[in-house]
Amino acid sequence: MKWHIQSAGPKSDYQLVWFHGFMGSSKDWLGEISSPFSDYTNIYVDLPGHGQSRLMGTETYQALLTGLKDQLLQLNAKKTVLIGYSMGGRVALHFQHLFPEWVHAFVGLSTAPGLRSQEEREQRQAADEGLIHKLREQGFEKFLQLWYGLPLFHTIKNHPELLRSLTQSRANNDPEQLGLALKALGNGALPSLWPNLEQLNIPTLLGCGSEDSKYGKITDEMQLQLPLAETFTISGASHAFHLEKPLETAAAIRHFLSNTI
Repeated sequence: MKWHIQSAGPKSDYQLVWFHGFMGSSKDWLGEISSPFSDYTNIYVDLPGHGQSRLMGTETYQALLTGLKDQLLQLNAKKTVLIGYSMGGRVALHFQHLFPEWVHAFVGLSTAPGLRSQEEREQRQAADEGLIHKLREQGFEKFLQLWYGLPLFHTIKNHPELLRSLTQSRANNDPEQLGLALKALGNGALPSLWPNLEQLNIPTLLGCGSEDSKYGKITDEMQLQLPLAETFTISGASHAFHLEKPLETAAAIRHFLSNTI
């Protein structure tokens, strides 16, 4: 599988590689979030099974990430800063784990390093199968109403235009491709990186929304284990805080990069 990649900005010593979340695409970053980084080389990827990155269904996560590394090599991206949201943050963590010499810094937004036990991962795999089955049965319109009605996203109702935009863009996905993405890169598919966090000896920024208690706790726990981690919180936002408050999110990331690079 070939990852769909878009590159923007001037040539710079460091490249920012942006990983979106489940049901999103590289377009999620365009606009208010990306504009403050116009002086960097920005590389936007469509996760496998999302956007224009199509999965065959037989790929392993190691093969997928090796393929991404080879494509980044073609772009001469050798000093990367990985920026990932939720599922994309977890994928970025695994990329760093496989290819640490390629990654200069990591930014995780509403990100976790995986489920700790095999039992938890098996339960998540079953839940993911049920999720895709529900999507097939209900169709995107009803499914997305329920999805963004979850407590994890409860503040998004305060942004009706954003919610309408997300509902429209997420409906462009293919349920079968999303199912393959979860089988290859879902929380139930990827091994836990909790035991490896102490080895992540690079500058790290972790962000979460103040109204996302689940990932707030995960962020605090990750910071305790990471040697060079700092955190930020976006007030009045939940899991998708970067979309709810893009300028505040961009400012926090920009500040981190200014001190790091």
